[in-house]
Amino acid sequence: MRKRKAFTLIELLVVISIIALLMAMLMPALARVKKQAKAVACMSQLKQFSLMFAMCTQEDGYKFWDRDGCNDWVDNLEKYYESPDVCVCPEGVIPWSDGGHPPFAAWEDGIIGSYGINLWIADESDPAFWRTPDVKGAYRVPVFFDCLWGNAEPTHNDNAPEVPSNLFEIFESGNGNNEMKRVCIDRHSGYINMLFADWTVRKVGLKENWELHWQRNWNPNNLPPAPYGAWPIWMRKFPEYYTGSTI
Repeated sequence: MRKRKAFTLIELLVVISIIALLMAMLMPALARVKKQAKAVACMSQLKQFSLMFAMCTQEDGYKFWDRDGCNDWVDNLEKYYESPDVCVCPEGVIPWSDGGHPPFAAWEDGIIGSYGINLWIADESDPAFWRTPDVKGAYRVPVFFDCLWGNAEPTHNDNAPEVPSNLFEIFESGNGNNEMKRVCIDRHSGYINMLFADWTVRKVGLKENWELHWQRNWNPNNLPPAPYGAWPIWMRKFPEYYTGSTI
């Protein structure tokens, strides 16, 4: 009987090299697929929130809560969701206290979350507030979205973060001071996911944030999106969305 010839060291090294090469080629593709799957899961969770917001506003005379109620959306929607895990985007799971950094950080307020509410939807007497989802152009009115805080109240002249992971800029954005920085985060490869007042969910380009109608008096002079053409370096690769359109 012929003795079976064993692999030589060179042959083994060649096989190992081929396997390593194939892994190096496949890993980026697998990483992209994993990231896309997380983005889809995030959109699915926001769709669940669309049902919650729809039911809640119907129960309240087709009105949003007042400002305090919007700040307390976690408690106000608690009766509609089975687990607080739905409040966490799959790409935003690391709390600030555990070293989370933008765009993947999560906030903590009784629960861990990585979505935020648009405070301009509140049922307030100020004419800038939307008060109800029953408005013209509801498909462009942000309600709920990927966010580094539990809420945001952007204005049309807010600038984008100079550095996407600058913690100081994010924490500085409180009390009405450039809160677009809480939303302009590269969480889903140049996009965030967002729920609108017509209860649709879609991805929104980071520059497109300045084209949405966060409040009724958004960009009254129809200016180009802030920072008026001088986008930070990290954002220049993203597509432009400015159309000059109004409600």
